[in-house]
Amino acid sequence: MEAEELSVNGEWPDLKTKVVEKLIAQEYWYKGELVEAANVLWLKVSGKWHRLYFDYGIVFWRESNEEPHYVKPDANEDYDYPLNDLTEKYNLYGKTIESCEGAVIAGGSQVVFKFVNSKTIIFKSINDSTSIET
Repeated sequence: MEAEELSVNGEWPDLKTKVVEKLIAQEYWYKGELVEAANVLWLKVSGKWHRLYFDYGIVFWRESNEEPHYVKPDANEDYDYPLNDLTEKYNLYGKTIESCEGAVIAGGSQVVFKFVNSKTIIFKSINDSTSIET
């Protein structure tokens, strides 16, 4: 059986040897429950912001002129999209990206960031819900 080819929408950025300035996950909460740990990922390298997100197995990459910002929902709303600073949480500021690769996995796709002399972070989108693994 032949492996499926990863479907990518947008230009995959050349991140090898780039230094992380910021990595932020925009979470998705519904009625006080975390539904998706990484609805959108925001990565800043070389002074530029990149957005990474998934939609039913498709990996989307976009360069962005805006930076992530939190918009507080109205009091009567059931959803929330807070920002989680992964740079701080995983001590990534100033870390060099060794590789950034995507792959098809059962139920979706993933993007794996490997850092020089450091850790690996995997963003897995399975059944249209993205999780974070270290």
